[in-house]
Amino acid sequence: MLVDNAAYSFGFQIENGIPIIPFYENKNDKELLHLTNYLKYLEGVEDVREINKQTFNLLQFRSCETPTQLIEKLRSDF
Repeated sequence: MLVDNAAYSFGFQIENGIPIIPFYENKNDKELLHLTNYLKYLEGVEDVREINKQTFNLLQFRSCETPTQLIEKLRSDF
C-alpha cells in the first residue's frame, strides 16, 4: 500500500493507494487518526485492493484525459 496526498503517486496501481489530505500546520488535523482507524480496519482483510476500490472509488477518475475533465468529474460528484 502507498499512502500519499497526491493520487498520481499511485496512479499506475490505484487499487493499492490510500489518498490522504495534506497537512499544513493545522492543529485540528485528524487525518492520521482516520488513517490509523482505516489501517486497523484493513488488518483482517484478505485483499485490501477490493476495500480500497469500494472506499475511495478512484477508478472512476481513470477515464479522465485532462485535468479539466477530472475537475468537472469531481464537481459533479458533490
